Amino acid sequence: MTNLGKCDGRLGLQIHAIVFVATMALLFAINLFTGAPFWALWVFLAWGIGLAAHAISHAATRPHKVAKA
Repeated sequence: MTNLGKCDGRLGLQIHAIVFVATMALLFAINLFTGAPFWALWVFLAWGIGLAAHAISHAATRPHKVAKA
């Protein structure tokens, strides 16, 4: 693995979020078409935890700007 740089971390998070939304839309559509039980909610919750962890990790590791007085 290489050092990807500052903007690549943000890009990775954005790609993760876009793929999450697109996949969840597809899975919920399939689940609504096939009917109960509503299993797509479990996928949403599990993957949502992973996405939240990715976002928190990104926020915690990015450099913060210091305000000048």
